[in-house]
Amino acid sequence: MYFHLLEIYLGALLRWLPGPEGLLLRAALYKIILKSCRARLLIYPHVYIIFAANIQVGKRVAINVGTYIDGRGGITIGDNVMIGPNCVIVSVEHGSSRTDIPMSEQELECRQIHIGNDVWLGGNISLKAGTTIGDGAIVGAGSVVTKDVFPYTIVAGNPAREIGKRPNDQIEDQINTC
Repeated sequence: MYFHLLEIYLGALLRWLPGPEGLLLRAALYKIILKSCRARLLIYPHVYIIFAANIQVGKRVAINVGTYIDGRGGITIGDNVMIGPNCVIVSVEHGSSRTDIPMSEQELECRQIHIGNDVWLGGNISLKAGTTIGDGAIVGAGSVVTKDVFPYTIVAGNPAREIGKRPNDQIEDQINTC
């Protein structure tokens, strides 16, 4: 509990620091808090990360301005991931299945979010709890992801739907050798 409060207060202080000093201080704070956070983490100003101890981050990850990340259900972010501005990545949802009590009093449903390697999440996207974004995928700006995204797939829209595929040399090499 105290660790979470410390995370909130330190995050609030560092959230507003501009320039390269702010980038370095935010990265230093979250490298301490985030699980196995490795090289070159860029966290731009006005990023809100709560329950960071439940978030695992890979190498060379950039989280852009205004993004909100809630790690209560657990979040895994792979290597070489770009997260655009104003994204919402929340691994928890309010329950709504019971009608005998108000929704505000129902149990929270926590589900893991997994973001693979070499993923680009465009600006203003939302990831629903329990979704998986496969390696090499692109999520177009303004999308709402409600289902898993297959590797090397380009999705966009609300709800996000496949609009294309990225070339994958590994898959093409396997097909050509058969």
